Amino acid sequence: MNAIDTSPAAATGPARAPRPGLRDVAARLAGRYSLVLVFAAIVVGFTIANPDVFPTRQNAQTIAATNAVICLLALAAMLPLVVGRFDISVGFQLGLAQGLCAGLIVNSGMPAGLAVAIVVAAGALVGAVNGLLVAYLRLDSFIVTLGVGILVLGVNEAYTKDLQITGAMPQLFADLGRDTVAGVPLPFVYVLVVAAVLWVMLEYTAWGRKAFATGGSERAAALAGVDTRRVTLQCFVATGVICALAGVLSVMMLGGSSPVIGLSSLLPAFAGAFLGATAIRPGRYNAIGTVLAVYLLAAGITGLQQLGVAFYVQEFFNGGALLVAVATSALIARRRRNAAARATD
Repeated sequence: MNAIDTSPAAATGPARAPRPGLRDVAARLAGRYSLVLVFAAIVVGFTIANPDVFPTRQNAQTIAATNAVICLLALAAMLPLVVGRFDISVGFQLGLAQGLCAGLIVNSGMPAGLAVAIVVAAGALVGAVNGLLVAYLRLDSFIVTLGVGILVLGVNEAYTKDLQITGAMPQLFADLGRDTVAGVPLPFVYVLVVAAVLWVMLEYTAWGRKAFATGGSERAAALAGVDTRRVTLQCFVATGVICALAGVLSVMMLGGSSPVIGLSSLLPAFAGAFLGATAIRPGRYNAIGTVLAVYLLAAGITGLQQLGVAFYVQEFFNGGALLVAVATSALIARRRRNAAARATD
């Protein structure tokens, strides 16, 4: 006959996990909203240092509009990271989209709507090539996207002759990149729309759960019935489409194309994507964190430049932010693994 446990623990049932203390809650909130706090500190600091310029409405509109293209590119770079891959070609894709859009409208006289459709289709095609090589041929994403990016660069140089393309643009097309709505620049509105769509798709749909499962452990996700190859391909195609939209927006705003914009946009885009993973959903790539990170960096760089700091401070700022973001993400991941290990002991 089995003995009956009459201890107090048995009488009261299984022990409940202790409720998190105030310090734990504060640490969790600080980690989740760290970028918001840093952003606020940057704004307050530069407002005090340069009160006649930095806190003005015009300055805020300029920062919001001029960094919209970089923000879209950062959102594009984020998607392959969700499934555990890299897409180094995003900057080259931006350059191709910009050159192709400007060339079709200015040099070929094509209607803007048709030109945009062709650019988006070209972006989806480049994304599909990346996705097929990475997901179905199991090639290293870093090497594949670097190679595809160089090919894309060559195509862009051949099409544009490595020259700027400028000329008359349809007025409506230009207005869509330069107007404001209730004082908010339209480019920033587009960023918010794309970020909202990605946030909902990743956080509240079955597809998003499959994408994060693929990035967490592709083998485990496959064993659970997730078609990891298909999800990875879809992420790369979506990246190509967003890069194309970023290129189109750039042409709307600038009225032409530049052969160097793609290369110069790669570092700030990845800095934003990695830094964004340290907040809102710490340790997890997310759209809201990415937008916050891009504009945090933009506000910091703008504030320093307005104080007369040398132009190359932007590279130090973005490079330093990228290193901090990668180190912070690694630390968060290590803490989560340690916590999971302690929970199973």
